[in-house]
Amino acid sequence: MHCAKAAFYIQLYVDKRLPLAKLRPLETHLSSCSACREHLRYLELVEQSFYSMQQVIEPANLTQNIMFRVARSVQQVEQARQEELRRSESNFFPLRISLSELLTVLFLATVATLGFFLGQPSLRALLPLANGHDALSYAFVNAWNQLLSINSSTLMLIFWIAGTALGVWITLMAAGNEVRTIWFKAVQDRLPVW
Repeated sequence: MHCAKAAFYIQLYVDKRLPLAKLRPLETHLSSCSACREHLRYLELVEQSFYSMQQVIEPANLTQNIMFRVARSVQQVEQARQEELRRSESNFFPLRISLSELLTVLFLATVATLGFFLGQPSLRALLPLANGHDALSYAFVNAWNQLLSINSSTLMLIFWIAGTALGVWITLMAAGNEVRTIWFKAVQDRLPVW
């Protein structure tokens, strides 16, 4: 008999379920194999330790605790599923813009379009306003003349600062809350502390 088969029979022997026909070959194997005898002695010690153990009385609210943990684990699984669904939706729609961001984009597009129309004389003549004979046209021409009278390097600096600030603002508005939070934290980390 091989040790692997003997190990199976030893377990049945300890459980008192080994048939008599298999008992004699197992005893013969145990008389010649010290490793299997050690295995049998170990299993008999384990069985004896089970009989010497004291019984533990279950708590009165054991069922309630188990049901609470099961319900909590079900809630955690549901929350994880909802989070995964939210992540997959955000991957499907990578540009999720809020209402304020949408209104900002619409405002800037409107300003850019009006600036284009007001800059073209042929298109400006089609508009009911800014055709050259109303207060808006006079204010626009007056502001334009004031800007042109400024030194060109000062004007370039003003446009550069305004363009940079506007570009950063548009980028942050279009990026979303998470990117804005990361950017603001990075800026705050780099600011000098006084």
